[in-house]
Amino acid sequence: MSDAPKTKPFILPNRQHVTKEPDPAGRWSAQFPEMIGYSSQGGGKVPADFGWNTNPKQWQEEMTPDTLAARFEELRVLPPKKDVPVLPAPTPASPTKP
Repeated sequence: MSDAPKTKPFILPNRQHVTKEPDPAGRWSAQFPEMIGYSSQGGGKVPADFGWNTNPKQWQEEMTPDTLAARFEELRVLPPKKDVPVLPAPTPASPTKP
C-alpha cells in the first residue's frame, strides 16, 4: 500500500444537472416518464377511526385444496374451441412432358 494521502471524493451538490435525471421532487419528465417522486407518493396517513371490514388472510387460511379447486373451476372461462383446419382435397396432377 502507498503512504500517499488519499484524495477526498468529489461529490456534486446537484447531480441532476450532470445525469440529466428529473428532480427528486417528482416533476414529470419525458426522459423518465415512469418516475415517481415525492409529490406522487401520497400522504401515507391512515385515519384513527379506520377499520378493516374484511380479513383476506383469514380467508386464505380457511381454504382447503378442495375449495380452491372448486373456486378455480367457477372462475375459469375458456374461449370456445375452434374447428381443426382441413386441407383442401388434392387435385389431380397435370401431365408433364418427358
